[in-house]
Amino acid sequence: MRLSMREGEAAVIYIENNAHDPAFNQAFEEYVFERVASEETILMLWRNAPAVVCGCYQNAFAEVDMLRAAERGVAVIRRISGGGTVYHDLGNVNYSVIAPADGAVDYARFIAPVVEALNDLGVPAAMNRTCDIAVNGLKVSGSAQKTAKGRVLHHGTLLYDTDLKALHALADGRRGKFASKGIQSTPWPVANMRAHLKDAPDTAEFAARLRDRLAGNAETLRLDESALSEIRKLAAEKYETWDWTFARSPAFSCETDFTMNGARVGLRYAARRGVIETIAFDAKNRRIPR
Repeated sequence: MRLSMREGEAAVIYIENNAHDPAFNQAFEEYVFERVASEETILMLWRNAPAVVCGCYQNAFAEVDMLRAAERGVAVIRRISGGGTVYHDLGNVNYSVIAPADGAVDYARFIAPVVEALNDLGVPAAMNRTCDIAVNGLKVSGSAQKTAKGRVLHHGTLLYDTDLKALHALADGRRGKFASKGIQSTPWPVANMRAHLKDAPDTAEFAARLRDRLAGNAETLRLDESALSEIRKLAAEKYETWDWTFARSPAFSCETDFTMNGARVGLRYAARRGVIETIAFDAKNRRIPR
């Protein structure tokens, strides 16, 4: 199935982006959504170096193991759409579709062509829940949407050959310790699509084949240096900043404990805009039995 979102809709154009920088790629997507005027449906396929990407309304501290992310040099990024936290690496293919909005939230409109394209490639995929794609009940894709100025941005992940151990280590969340109004992710067992293909290509070739299935006859557009310069500026001034990525987390409190000198110490702190405002320790009656 080609990407023709509605009967009578204009042709598809494909905007090329071969960058792997997570902040740049989020800025690239926002720039195209906000600034590239087009009557056509726009398709983009892109990949990130290792990153954890949170939804716009989430508490990043509750969703991401920040210490592990820092130790591994994995970027933490906040996107402009809602939904849950996802892990990206070069084994994951991201797709973005920008099209005229029709006034209703309709995930099937965008997911159905992707599912059919995956089926054409030999992946036994099917739509699962409202905004997921699964293979044999295991999630291989999650998606989210943003609507503005008569247009809808639908974007999703496609787990092809992703490091699933890193996904679980970094993006499984520690939500039980946090009290917050942020939107929580809803974890689901995941799998890679590559395991379901015979003679499976590498990730780059898989992405190329997927592009051909979705928009094989599409015009390819490459943004000029002026646009790329603005995208780099947006990445630096928004997606790489504390204010966007961390300070947008809603106010929260966290209660946990740790061991010190043989005693179990309780820790409770409260934070606003990503900064701890109060902190308290409690080691009473927490001696560990010998």
